[in-house]
Amino acid sequence: MKTLSKFATTVAILSALTGCASTGGIDATTATNTAVNTIGTATNIGTAVFQTAVNQKCQSEIKSNQYYKLASLAMTSEQQTKITESVCGCVSEKAPQSVSLTDMATAAIDSTACTQIVTKAVSNTLQACVSEFVK
Repeated sequence: MKTLSKFATTVAILSALTGCASTGGIDATTATNTAVNTIGTATNIGTAVFQTAVNQKCQSEIKSNQYYKLASLAMTSEQQTKITESVCGCVSEKAPQSVSLTDMATAAIDSTACTQIVTKAVSNTLQACVSEFVK
């Protein structure tokens, strides 16, 4: 019974986070279906949806950064894509470790909190991932 309750809670969080993941233009239904097909547990699905939202925010942050804009003038579009995918892939991997389960539950209830929590996760991990990539 406890497992069923935990599963139901996780599904509720996943449903709410789907709205969070869709803020950057990616179809939330497609992202959720992909996650369901590739990840076996409800907890991992919630994490995958969170990571999608983090990836979208990361891409936006990098592309609006003045140093990236300047550096990108000397790069091909393939190089720009490789850099943003590498750095944001790292950020997406590390982001779930930078937020608590309480934050995840809050994000599920409050869309404003979701935006703030995703922003916090990106801020907490972006610099570390850029440093790893530059080495």
